Amino acid sequence: MIDKSKYEVEIPENLDAVVQGAIDEGLYKRNHFGVIKKAACAAVTFLVCMVSLLNISSGFAAAAYDIPIIGNLCRIFTFREYHFEDDIKYIDVKIPQFNNDGKLDIEKRVNLEIQKIIGDYVEESEVRAKEYYEAYVQTGGDPKEFIPIGITIDYEIKHLSSRYVSFVITQYETNFSAYTSYVYYNIDLESGRKLTLKDWLGIDYRQIAADSIEHTISGWSREQKELLWDDLSVIDLISENTDFYIDQNRNAVVVFEKYEAARGSAGTLEFTIQAAEK
Repeated sequence: MIDKSKYEVEIPENLDAVVQGAIDEGLYKRNHFGVIKKAACAAVTFLVCMVSLLNISSGFAAAAYDIPIIGNLCRIFTFREYHFEDDIKYIDVKIPQFNNDGKLDIEKRVNLEIQKIIGDYVEESEVRAKEYYEAYVQTGGDPKEFIPIGITIDYEIKHLSSRYVSFVITQYETNFSAYTSYVYYNIDLESGRKLTLKDWLGIDYRQIAADSIEHTISGWSREQKELLWDDLSVIDLISENTDFYIDQNRNAVVVFEKYEAARGSAGTLEFTIQAAEK
């Protein structure tokens, strides 16, 4: 007969309390997670509804300016977008609509400029798509096998505060080789002025930018440095028209387009300049 005495375990007197405590803790964690999950879902739903209302209701957008945080969202999420396609191209365009607390003259001027730039982008892309299609057919290509050219125009917010907004409009075109171009906007929301690098860095902006860029380059590898043009003079590339954007830390990020400062394989070069006191 097997002796079962060594398998017998004394049941603690407080076992019921321990088990109940574990159950209560599990229920709390599950319920707590549920609350977090519901809150996250509610937040996403709120943002989706907010974006929709900002884009379809000018009255709501105007009223929302007086609400902390949401007022800034108005400036980001007010846009128009459209899609068009035919046998030789497809176009996706998202157009930012600048709003500035009801200062209609500033809004109109900036929005007209943005719309003109985007309109020119679309027109130039359509011409290139047509020319590429005609060249394809003339060289024996089957029109039925032609892959439409993709044209995408979008924008990205780089910096947003109660005083400044910085964003970039991007045009991306796909054909035999990808083509991308950018337009940078840095706007003082109080005056409506477009900011130049001189406005942001001060009167000595050329030297400040050049010194910072040369310091960055000094830390590059030999392979990276070899991509730069042999006769590169950084300070000669800096002017009030130099492309830049403002990042979330209020740094000016100077942008050199492809081939401007280096060989094509280097692509677009960006250099962060220390934040200005604003």
